[in-house]
Amino acid sequence: MTLPFDYAIRNLGRRRTRTLLTALSSALVAALLVATTAFVRGLEGTFSGAASPDTVLLLSVSSERDVVRSTTQAGLASLVRASVPGVLAASDEIHMGTSIGLDGGARVAAGFVRGVTPSAYEVHDALTLVEGRLPGPGEVIAGRLVARQLGASEAELAVGASIVLEGAVHEVVGRFVAPGTTLEAEIWTPLEPLRGLAQRDDSSVVFAKLADDVALRRLELFCDRRLDLELDLVTSDEYYGELVAYFVPIRRMAHALAAMIAIAALLGGANTAAASVNDRIRELAMLRAVGYGRFQVVRSMLTEFLLLGATGGVIGLVLAELFLTGGAVRLAMSAFELEVDAHAVVVGFVGAIGLSVAGVVPAAIRLARLPIAAALAED
Repeated sequence: MTLPFDYAIRNLGRRRTRTLLTALSSALVAALLVATTAFVRGLEGTFSGAASPDTVLLLSVSSERDVVRSTTQAGLASLVRASVPGVLAASDEIHMGTSIGLDGGARVAAGFVRGVTPSAYEVHDALTLVEGRLPGPGEVIAGRLVARQLGASEAELAVGASIVLEGAVHEVVGRFVAPGTTLEAEIWTPLEPLRGLAQRDDSSVVFAKLADDVALRRLELFCDRRLDLELDLVTSDEYYGELVAYFVPIRRMAHALAAMIAIAALLGGANTAAASVNDRIRELAMLRAVGYGRFQVVRSMLTEFLLLGATGGVIGLVLAELFLTGGAVRLAMSAFELEVDAHAVVVGFVGAIGLSVAGVVPAAIRLARLPIAAALAED
């Protein structure tokens, strides 16, 4: 004999409060698993996506591969292009964290500014200007995530708005996107005016785009020969790979948080399933007595919790879609977008269902082993 499928469905409506709470716990688990996965994948994708196999960085040896601490000779990009065949483009740049004045200087936030020359747009080909134009002296362009990184409104960074940078008012004349990179949380402005405002006579780094591996070896030879420049050549794959490794502890904390959530949900599900069996022990034993086998009764119980887990999982995915899609996370002077993709959705939904089913296993084992006579005698 086989228990009808609607028996499991009717049981869900008999204890509505417990059903609702169990479904909501599954929804919470699904939403939090999606959020954790989206955070980790967004963090990894932003830094790894910024790497380009044909691009290298020239930093000062003493900088320990930190572009903000690095200082290179002004005009180094022109020297590199003239001295090394196969360098397609080279960009002198200043990278600096500084205070950004918003609302006419009434409010200040910490932001990341990059001083660039026209060559930068040849090297960083992931950047696309989507609004306005390229900046001139006293002007800036802002990445898509700058407003969220600064904790400002989009209107404060819109084209035509003004910000205060190094004590001088700058007009925002353009907006750009660079999907999957750290550039979207940056403000770009012409190099020479920024150098004057920052009272610097050097640059931070040179980004160079190379034609092939032969050009890379030539550039390495150039750095080895020009000891007076004290240069450290790093490929962009290596540089951004080190940044990803730097954030490994944060990713581990996110995974630990997800694991704690899963364990709490598993224990809660097991407790709920045990209470459900105890409340209905005589009813379930009666089903056994009238001819339904252990497997059929246990399967019906598993079906109930599978339905609850699936319903809660769908609710959790809807909540994640509403509140996480398009969201960004601020991280120091950068920001990255949460990546709610198919992978995150699968993790959230499968996690909610899996934990619901796993939680009912101890109660199902007890139910299968319990003698019918002893179960009928229980109060």
